Amino acid sequence: MRALYALFATLVLNSTALTARADRFPELHPDSDPKVWEQYLKLTEQLAKNPPYLTPDRLPEGYKIGRCLLEVKGRTYVSGKCAYSISKGGEFEFHGPRQVYRGVDFPNPGGGPLDISTDHFVQIDLELNGDGTAGPGWQAFWNEDKRATHAQDYLGPVTRKGACYTNPTTRICLWKS
Repeated sequence: MRALYALFATLVLNSTALTARADRFPELHPDSDPKVWEQYLKLTEQLAKNPPYLTPDRLPEGYKIGRCLLEVKGRTYVSGKCAYSISKGGEFEFHGPRQVYRGVDFPNPGGGPLDISTDHFVQIDLELNGDGTAGPGWQAFWNEDKRATHAQDYLGPVTRKGACYTNPTTRICLWKS
């Protein structure tokens, strides 16, 4: 525990460690020392105020850097560099360039209310048929409030054309390079 506490103290006091590290954090446990949790809260508060910009050493496992566009109701939320992940079935998600990642930028608190988000992200999933099987179309979800840690806001069905998925109110594009 003392080593973990020392790591937190170092990160909170040394802002350059927040933007240029390749090491990973351990997962926190509910029985962790209260001082460790205090340092965790300070670190995540600092990240929320000044999130680092996307770099290759900050990508979670399975993510790559690409270019993305997220427009909703005429407003652009993500345009340019992004982190993305694509599944074998073609479903994907991407995150804006100021997103932070548990286990990378801060210790994994086990999810839930202690997780944080600092940028918008979107998920493109296969539409589900009435019986729960994957349909022929696509649907989109995002975190309308960039602080939301789940893509709970439904953007509706979208149609794919090239690298973009659109509907009357939404345009989502992912270019892998």
